[in-house]
Amino acid sequence: MAPTSRELSPLFAGDPLEPMQLFPLRYPWAYAHAQQGKRNTWFPEEIPLADDVRDFKERLNDEERRAVELLLGFFNPMESLVTHNLILAIYPVLTAPEVRLYLARQVWEEANHTMAFEYVLKTLPVERQRVFEAHRSVPAVQAKEAFERELTRQWLERPDVRTDDGKRALLRNLVGYYVILEGVFFYAGFLTFYSFRRRNLLRGLASLIDWVLKDESLHLSFGIHLITTLLEEHPHLMTAPFARELERLILRAVELERDYNQALVSRPILGVSAETLNAYVEYVTDRRLEELGLGARFGTPNPARWMAVEVDVPEIVNFFEATNTSYEVAARREPGADAVG
Repeated sequence: MAPTSRELSPLFAGDPLEPMQLFPLRYPWAYAHAQQGKRNTWFPEEIPLADDVRDFKERLNDEERRAVELLLGFFNPMESLVTHNLILAIYPVLTAPEVRLYLARQVWEEANHTMAFEYVLKTLPVERQRVFEAHRSVPAVQAKEAFERELTRQWLERPDVRTDDGKRALLRNLVGYYVILEGVFFYAGFLTFYSFRRRNLLRGLASLIDWVLKDESLHLSFGIHLITTLLEEHPHLMTAPFARELERLILRAVELERDYNQALVSRPILGVSAETLNAYVEYVTDRRLEELGLGARFGTPNPARWMAVEVDVPEIVNFFEATNTSYEVAARREPGADAVG
């Protein structure tokens, strides 16, 4: 039975030090994600990169090398940031045992991704420290990191999840990390990585990205389930103003991603331009907005239909039988509410 409108959700009503007692399951979807995560186990060093080293030295031009370095300079520190947020912000307040089980699994996966990108940085002929410093030295990367860090910083003030304001603070954090970082920010990067493989370049790195993306799709699915479950248990939280706030948060992220894509491919490479990446981000973002019940914003068709061969953007609301709740935000907007900012 769902809690009443002001009752504390079973998601975070338990003793945080209580040993896990998984059965009977209250949230079977969370346990299903943990089981699938276990089946996704992989290790970076299983992928040989000798051909990628040769490609990087002999077959890529300077613009292509710079794009690879900037992708690595974004992904590597961001994986660490997700890990920090899971441990510092999310795990301490969510006490449902099957939810914590998956969060523990996700922490391991994020750490494995960090090791995977370190493996690439150690293997490819790049200046590791300079690439890693991109999150401090490249404004477009720095801006995306600052966007995410602020969400974690706000949560470190420990909003009280017994209050509506505290629950909404948690929802902002979940949307910022699961929906935006893992569900939007990463996807233009995936498209760029796979563009190399389409030219028979950096195939080992693309194989590693296959595995990362399989994990990220599961993280995204879990996050959508967690958000929608919290809203189903506390439907009063999703007021029209709060829905618009979440939408503005997501649309702000799209603007940050546009700046990043311009820095990533200031000139087209491999048939991919910043405009192509931006259109793909809009297409992906519409899917994320729909999964949250907020409605599509852009109506942009997929500009890279070939990505369906690599991975289609998952229909998260149907994955593990999630329930999509439409909040009909547009129907309740006041005049001028479409403005972003």
